[in-house]
Amino acid sequence: MAAAAWASWHKALRGAVGFVRGVSCFYVVYNYGGFLSKVDGPSMFPTFTGRGDWVVAEALPGLSDRVQVGDVVISTRPIQADENIIKRVTAVQGQTVNVDKAGSIAPVQIQVPPGHVWLQGDNLILSRDSREYGPVPLALVKGRVVAQLWPSIKWVERKFK
Repeated sequence: MAAAAWASWHKALRGAVGFVRGVSCFYVVYNYGGFLSKVDGPSMFPTFTGRGDWVVAEALPGLSDRVQVGDVVISTRPIQADENIIKRVTAVQGQTVNVDKAGSIAPVQIQVPPGHVWLQGDNLILSRDSREYGPVPLALVKGRVVAQLWPSIKWVERKFK
């Protein structure tokens, strides 16, 4: 009987925690001009499944100086303006990245110019990112992803390995 009571209490507690997380996400959306976006494709695995994940992002117009290494951002794809991408910031202006270019013996060093960021997917093998199209202008960055709403509710951490 105690096990059944614990299971019932645990289920209710998990529901309450999920509710609080959801309300917190919508608080961010409401107060900071955020927006929802869908994640399709494997480039951000394991952070997102890429099978219809929904995320909430904090809008960044005029706040692009707040973008930091490790942030997951939503940006207009530089080579296809009608498409958005979701990638992680791996370098900001002034930082240098090493890029393995096809046919080169050693990695090529690229310094991120002022007003730009370097974006890469977490799943490097299946990601089309700055390694393909170079540094991305901050003007194309629309928002910073702060939480995942589906298939699970979780905060999206600023991390970079």
